[in-house]
Amino acid sequence: MSDGALGSERFLVVGAGSLGSVYGGFLARSGLDVQLLAREQHARAIGVGGGLLLETGGGSVLAPVRAEWRPDRVEPADVVIVLTKTGDTAAALVGLDQVSESVRLAVSLQNGVEKDELLARWCGPEAVVGGVSMVGGTLVEPGVVRHTFSGPTIVGELPAGTSPRVERLAALFERAGLEAVVSADVRAVEWAKLVHALPSMALPALTRLPFHETLLSPELAGVYVALVREGARVAQAAGVELDDGALVFPIRTISTAPEAEAIELVREQGRRLERAGMTDVRVSMLQSIERGRRLEVEAIHGYVVREAERLGVAVPTVDLCYRLLAGIDRSLA
Repeated sequence: MSDGALGSERFLVVGAGSLGSVYGGFLARSGLDVQLLAREQHARAIGVGGGLLLETGGGSVLAPVRAEWRPDRVEPADVVIVLTKTGDTAAALVGLDQVSESVRLAVSLQNGVEKDELLARWCGPEAVVGGVSMVGGTLVEPGVVRHTFSGPTIVGELPAGTSPRVERLAALFERAGLEAVVSADVRAVEWAKLVHALPSMALPALTRLPFHETLLSPELAGVYVALVREGARVAQAAGVELDDGALVFPIRTISTAPEAEAIELVREQGRRLERAGMTDVRVSMLQSIERGRRLEVEAIHGYVVREAERLGVAVPTVDLCYRLLAGIDRSLA
């Protein structure tokens, strides 16, 4: 990132659906120069409305973002944030050569752990830093996005370490009103988020329930624990010690605590969301099903199943969820 005045960088959010629009809206609201690459209907609505309507904290604000749906018309940028579905990354970046030549820092806040390598192929590994998002959002309608979950954004150098540029990026997120954390081991945090995503995506998608309700249910909380424990064993076999210190959910503790205690930890997270009024969180996989769009099942559950097979780790619960979600995904093709 540049050494100029704080906030002088030009930002591009690639994949401005629900979560990408939340990030773009917050950053633009803080005075940053932000452009979104979004679906045509959403981009057109932003243009007609003179900005993105961001609903947050019980109110709404018109964030002065620009939006485009044609990659060849996207302006060069200094900082790129990628938030497409992981399987759409290559297709979304292929038409952005004019941006890859100018970008100084690129971060993927997508799910999974393969995302950083995909991004590095586009702009070179020297520009890429690691990132994890625990923020939630819902696209209410074209041109309107709702901020539904206030969690941290974690950034760090790859494969580990910190630097002035990631500290600067975190400062820009903080100035925009998004909690940010700099991690010295962001790869371990990315793995912890992946393990968290196994139940957090599967259970709402398969039951069609809001996120907090899947946590409160004793039966579903037990499935949550089983999925986390299987995912943690795969991470351990891959040589990764989960780092959940910056995450909202105590994934490492859930993976090691006695079962009854672990289930209660999960249910307490549901009660915490209720107390905070976060009862309208609909995870991205559930939103995709509701809109008839493809799921990120291969980047999350499929990746863990394939890694488990490669490493000789048994993951029967993850495998079952993967098969169920893959079947739904195929029906949406």
